[in-house]
Amino acid sequence: MNGEMKVGLFVLVGSVLFGTAVFMLGDYSFQKFYTINAEFIDVSGLPNKAVAKLSGVEVGKIRKIYLKNEKVVVELSVFDGVKIYRDARFLVGSTSVIGSKFLQINQGSPAAGKLKDGDTVAGEESLQLDRALAKAVTSLEGLVQDIRGEGRLARDIDEILANLKEVTGNVNDLVNNTQPHAEKIAANLDSVTAKLDAMLTRADALVEKIDRGEGVAGALISDQKMKTEVSEAVTNLKDASASVKSALGRVGGFHTYLKWDYKYEPLASSSKNNFGIKIYPRENRYYYLGGANMVNTKDTARGTDYEVMNTVDAQLGWDVKAFDLYAGVLRGSGGFGARWKPFYQNSKWDRLTVLLEASEFSRNRAIKGRDFNSPRVDAGVEVALNKYVTAGLRLNDMAETKRLNYTTRLLFEDKDISYLFGFATLRSLGK
Repeated sequence: MNGEMKVGLFVLVGSVLFGTAVFMLGDYSFQKFYTINAEFIDVSGLPNKAVAKLSGVEVGKIRKIYLKNEKVVVELSVFDGVKIYRDARFLVGSTSVIGSKFLQINQGSPAAGKLKDGDTVAGEESLQLDRALAKAVTSLEGLVQDIRGEGRLARDIDEILANLKEVTGNVNDLVNNTQPHAEKIAANLDSVTAKLDAMLTRADALVEKIDRGEGVAGALISDQKMKTEVSEAVTNLKDASASVKSALGRVGGFHTYLKWDYKYEPLASSSKNNFGIKIYPRENRYYYLGGANMVNTKDTARGTDYEVMNTVDAQLGWDVKAFDLYAGVLRGSGGFGARWKPFYQNSKWDRLTVLLEASEFSRNRAIKGRDFNSPRVDAGVEVALNKYVTAGLRLNDMAETKRLNYTTRLLFEDKDISYLFGFATLRSLGK
């Protein structure tokens, strides 16, 4: 090979390599494309020649980015044959927090039709990292102010604690004033009950002797008429004594519980309280009366809440082994409910309770622009943490809004109020 051939071969190889480099660096391609223009307000960080991804798959590249009529136009070349629907969403995406930016396309629905060559679409704005951090810092500062006592949360907690302190003081005064009398009367009732038991025993023995004609009383009553009258008198005395004993037993048979339910609904960003009194006049039967969905009417709602506020509950209930059945007024409307302990016989799992309630059977109205036509059905599950505190989850209005609530219940017995109800019953019987 002579020198001229070597030079020619070198020039040929160099030309091929140079052409290949120009082709690759110039981003030339034999692939066919069609053009879509996306208009944005801000595309900060999105470079020229960045890729476009449809549902995570690369489908094209950005040819250029320029300003037009105070908007940023991103000219996108999409591979021929790739279908993008008209309701697809265009936004600036990122491979990671500090990664490279690309044009993200979230596919739409076929019913909207396909985009064609030259079509223009509106891009969606993405919250940039610096803006997101600034917003988070602002929210954090507000939270810190609340914790330090400078915000609304602290004021609300202070107000609740002040009200609770006032109520507690009133209850303590009532208990302190009534407890000595209640204890004294209870002691007297125990003494009277013991005496009535002895009287009833003696009355039974006397009636038996009179019937048999034994003893002095049997000898004195010689005719049948007098014997019958004396027997009836003693029997009436026995019945009266039994009635008095039963009435006195009612005084100590009352059981009264104070109940406070706290509910938080994340979608509405609101909390509500139920507070009432549960009275057992006898075993396995109770009455409940209280307020439902109690909130401060001056508070501003932070979300859409479809609950009826500040209503009443009034129910009659029965405890039947594993079931708690009740009916009456639920949140101001007629309804009924049931609580069931599926592991009633198991001492380890009997803390679990399943709840089901139904109310507002003829509902046909609009609440805050939404139509409600189906009866309200609630379901939930509760776990007793101890004999005073219960926590659970509750799904409200399953046929309509399906709102999840987090619940907490405080329940404790007040024996002094039970004595007061018992004395009131005894007083009514005396009248």
